[in-house]
Amino acid sequence: MDYRNKFYSKYISSHTACLYSKPTLKEIKKQFPIWQKYFGKFLPENKDAKIIELGCGSGGFIYWFKQIGYQVAEGVDISIEQVEIAKKLGIKNIYQADIKNFLNNSITNNSITKYDVVIMRDILEHFTKDEILDILELVYKSLKNNGIIIIQVPNAENPFSGRLRYGDFTHEIGFTANSVRQALLIFSFENIAVYGTPPVIHGIKSFIRFILWKIIEFCLRFYVIIETGSGKMIFTQNIIVIAKK
Repeated sequence: MDYRNKFYSKYISSHTACLYSKPTLKEIKKQFPIWQKYFGKFLPENKDAKIIELGCGSGGFIYWFKQIGYQVAEGVDISIEQVEIAKKLGIKNIYQADIKNFLNNSITNNSITKYDVVIMRDILEHFTKDEILDILELVYKSLKNNGIIIIQVPNAENPFSGRLRYGDFTHEIGFTANSVRQALLIFSFENIAVYGTPPVIHGIKSFIRFILWKIIEFCLRFYVIIETGSGKMIFTQNIIVIAKK
């Protein structure tokens, strides 16, 4: 058995449950303000937009979409364990499948309805370089003209990048803003923009974290300017990348 199949068959019990509590709708709802800040501004105005999340886990993001009015949203994940959790939570339109096979079969069978938005949060780092290029090509073919791709990946420029890069046995690679932009340009994605994921203010504790983060960020940028003459770097542990077909 491929090592991935071994881990993904028990991904919650062997990994995510060790880091977080098991998913509940109450815990998912706590993420809504953060997701709105990070991703809300990139979503289409049309609430009938067709959206898919590849590597959707237990479906929290799809649940959020439904709550804010995007009813034509679906998710795909290879982990049976995570898809079963989504079903138990009552989250609809979550399918168990390998994302490459899912997209490739739809394209081959000419049955795909092209997507307005394709989302990949914390998923590309689980693949090899060759597989990443295969996936990006399939995503490009699956998007409507002017459709967008939204990616979140670990940031290899973060001072503690090894924490995320090696914090999951199934991770294969880390990214910088330049390397992920390079991969997207291979397939002619346009209007590529990369953003950090600093603390989001939604209470007094998060406000304090935000202020302290700005101080830390200033110090890190000052250090880089001294060494290189340029402070154009993102220091958060994750980066969000947006691109248009």
